[in-house]
Amino acid sequence: MATLNHIALLVSNLESSKRFYKETLGLETVFEHPISGEQFEKVTGIEGFDVVFAVLSDPKSKVNIELVEFNNGLMESPSIFNHIAFEVEDVDALHQKFVNNCIEVVSEPVTLSHPHPKINGKRFFYFYDPDGNIIEVYNKKEGLYSE
Repeated sequence: MATLNHIALLVSNLESSKRFYKETLGLETVFEHPISGEQFEKVTGIEGFDVVFAVLSDPKSKVNIELVEFNNGLMESPSIFNHIAFEVEDVDALHQKFVNNCIEVVSEPVTLSHPHPKINGKRFFYFYDPDGNIIEVYNKKEGLYSE
């Protein structure tokens, strides 16, 4: 049903965090790009959304780590960036199932219209587990974050 894809972490300094994960765990940066705008504000519920993020990967694993730094230095509250993410076959059907079963979602699914082809077309939303932990689900997308 769902495949674990990444774990996202909010960081205070993207460059030092990338260096840490590269030097201590041997991870490689496979994608890095700034993201902002209305679509991201809608799906995250964060006004003025403006981040740069990097995806690091273990070459032996299909699980990635997303490191997210707010360009305005914001570190409080956007816990939405401390989450785990799963690829699913049908984002909309899963969203409807959650709504029907009173599982709290952050927003309706959003499809990114973005100039970068590696994230353009990604359809996703966030929801909460019973303890308030945030989980992202998104449609399988060929080449997402890949080189």
